[in-house]
Amino acid sequence: MLKKKKTHTNPEYIARPTSPHLQIYRWNLSSLTSIFHRLTGVALFFSVIIISWYIVYYSTQINIENQENCECWVMTIIKNFFTLACVALIFSLYYHFCNGIRHLFWDIGKGFDIKVANRNAMIVILLALALTALTIAAVIYLKFY
Repeated sequence: MLKKKKTHTNPEYIARPTSPHLQIYRWNLSSLTSIFHRLTGVALFFSVIIISWYIVYYSTQINIENQENCECWVMTIIKNFFTLACVALIFSLYYHFCNGIRHLFWDIGKGFDIKVANRNAMIVILLALALTALTIAAVIYLKFY
């Protein structure tokens, strides 16, 4: 025998609690790094597409002679934005790599304790920042020396 589904118009309806909303949920470092891992993965995916388009565009522009070199303020803004985007992309790549290793440890059941997870999250962030700074330093060194 099938039971009737309880609805809000049914007097036997019992209100069930809902999961907490974002305003109530207490954020911790481990959840933020996991969310940021997904965001950097999406950013890396789209950056590969953009870089591929840029390579195709650049390869078609290589054979054009007598190109004018514009050093106007618009080009300065575009160059600075491009540099900032490259730094963000480098950080995203290192962060996603380091946090991916952290997720691999989670897959084998290691590092689920709250203190260990928060410590590992800080290690991932600091390591990604250090690797980004090291890469930028290497690029500056190779460019100017």
